[in-house]
Amino acid sequence: MTKSHYPTQELLELDLKLDYKFCKKYYMKFTTKLIFIILLVATSCSKKLDLPPENILIESQVLANASSSEALLASAYFKTYVAVRNYYYMSADLSTGNAMALTTNGFVTLWNGNLIATSGLIQTLWNNHYSAINEANVIINLVPNASFSQSIKTQLVAEAKFVRALNYFFLVRDFGSGALTGNLSGPGVPLQLLHYSNYDPSKNIPRSTSQEVYTQILKDLNEAADNLTDLVTATPQVFRGRAQKTTCYALASRVALYMRDYSKAVSYSAQALTNKSQYILASSPALIFPVTTATSNIPFNAEFIFAFPTSYNSDLADNNLTGYYAKTALWPDPAFLATFSPNDIRNSASMMVVGNPTGPVTRVTPSKFANPLGRDHLPIIRVSEIYLNRAEALVKSTNTINTEAIGLLNSIRQRSFPTGLKPLPFTLASFATVTDLLNAILRERRWELAFEGHDKFDKIRNGIAPNVALTNQSKWVYPIPRREIDLTNGLITQNPGY
Repeated sequence: MTKSHYPTQELLELDLKLDYKFCKKYYMKFTTKLIFIILLVATSCSKKLDLPPENILIESQVLANASSSEALLASAYFKTYVAVRNYYYMSADLSTGNAMALTTNGFVTLWNGNLIATSGLIQTLWNNHYSAINEANVIINLVPNASFSQSIKTQLVAEAKFVRALNYFFLVRDFGSGALTGNLSGPGVPLQLLHYSNYDPSKNIPRSTSQEVYTQILKDLNEAADNLTDLVTATPQVFRGRAQKTTCYALASRVALYMRDYSKAVSYSAQALTNKSQYILASSPALIFPVTTATSNIPFNAEFIFAFPTSYNSDLADNNLTGYYAKTALWPDPAFLATFSPNDIRNSASMMVVGNPTGPVTRVTPSKFANPLGRDHLPIIRVSEIYLNRAEALVKSTNTINTEAIGLLNSIRQRSFPTGLKPLPFTLASFATVTDLLNAILRERRWELAFEGHDKFDKIRNGIAPNVALTNQSKWVYPIPRREIDLTNGLITQNPGY
């Protein structure tokens, strides 16, 4: 079945047949009978015209029991992973000079702002996020009326709200006019909270404001957090690959920071740092991203709050971030690596490694993506980010050289150097002005979160052009895919400058 985009798609059925290998493997068997259920339901469809095609599951079938509903949630997680597994990391670092690529590489358009509204990259990105959102909407809207256990229904809906919030955050950050520059009254993205059962042009909706989208994101995260706990018996890959209470607060701290609501960012970060037994700042960054050639059972470090557990992938055709690993499409820019202080572990041989021996040996690759066989976990949220979120929000909310913020900054800075080679800790006397402290926090963010999808957005939300070729603020967001505009007869409007 061929499907168009969402939210203005001509037909939407729940086509789940593509994602089961991942759903079973990466999300650690939401149900041990998942494949059996899929085969049973799919093959039971007859050839009658009033029944769905074979291998297609309709809503009533998917939500008939807890197992198939959990499979739909796993699919929504997977589609989120598909949406972010390359562009999320490449765009943020290629745009700012953390990374570089050949001038003939199509990703260079992410650096120079030359993306166009008919770009397949942009259309695919939009489609993938809205596909994940639609599956989350099915769960949120229909699972409460299902006949299985209330506790399972509550958890599924809560996790679906996290998935919806995460995808809307990526969408408004990338496509929302003013979403990063403080003009939250600008057009964000269409805020579709209902699932699609068929195409009805009368149900097409315009772009909500960035403020409205952010407000819905925080509403979803708050409601999800109210109904989730931090599991105490789950294996690491389940615990850190699915939403927990802390996961929701951690993402909310980033959302509030991007909204420039610094008091909320302070509050959410405090909640995200409450669980100190399961989410722990590692003593060295090298422990978080060890260099390895293992193909399975690479454990999550306790610093991960949320990540896609792709180390459990034994399918080598799933080439996540091979651009970094192979060093033929993307690699760390030597000029950026030169900005690290001497002896910084994050730019040492333990974290900047040779990688694929068939790639140019003069280039290194970050150990964050250096596993040549199974790939490494794709990080979305780590404890260190929450430390830095809180530090920045404390300074901006108080407009002071904040003592707690300095302590948080020192925690990240000091652990990044070997014993005996650590720099002197920062003190109040280290900063003459509030701006000096903020600059130190932002520098630390750039080093600490390099190649994890942050730098472009950290610069833009602080009023800094990502690079010398990208000073036109209208190009700091992506163009709305032309097809969305055409199929809604202009109801969905284009961003200025495209």
